[in-house]
Amino acid sequence: MSPQLVQKTAEYVKIKLAGEPTGHDWFHVERVWKMAKRLQIEVGGDLEIIELAALLHDLGDYGNPDEFDEGKGSLMLNGMMDILEIEEVMKKKIIQIINESQFKGSDTKPASTVEGRVIQDAAWLDAIGAVGIARVFATGGFIKRTLHDPHKRIRRKLTKEIYKSHKNDGTSFNSFFEKILKLPKLMNTETGRRIAERRADFLQHFIDEFLQEWEGEK
Repeated sequence: MSPQLVQKTAEYVKIKLAGEPTGHDWFHVERVWKMAKRLQIEVGGDLEIIELAALLHDLGDYGNPDEFDEGKGSLMLNGMMDILEIEEVMKKKIIQIINESQFKGSDTKPASTVEGRVIQDAAWLDAIGAVGIARVFATGGFIKRTLHDPHKRIRRKLTKEIYKSHKNDGTSFNSFFEKILKLPKLMNTETGRRIAERRADFLQHFIDEFLQEWEGEK
């Protein structure tokens, strides 16, 4: 393992994501990185690959809340890894992990490697609790998505294409049901499930309070 490569990658990512306004910023990446290392202790996997994938998972435009093209994202990420002088074999593994780790609506599947499953859990956990709530509304404001509209139905089943390309068709509040509250059942690790369930309980309390305040009941 090369601590120098991991540190160089961290420094590069920190610069690239400076000023990012939606919560897909360096601090998000840092939390995912820390969580991924914590989960790796439980389930194993190549630590260097996990650390690099955690650090790079939002760099190939993957965190962009606007319309996303997976092929373009992979090319962007590949170019950035060239700058970091990451070996070709490692680059392919990282791109596969990041592609597989994305939430894809009803088409979401567990990643095919232990490293990918660690990254899935680590990234998804950051979407669920108090920080996750803040990130949902930060993203919503950035893409000019409606905060809440009681007349807009929750889209219970979203294909990958609809989820990726039609974020503005929903509301920030509805995204808690369309994505966030589905994540605990998708967790791959015991630690991930435990943390996700606790954070989901917090989110449910927030939802209950939000709706009561929305209706002027509290």
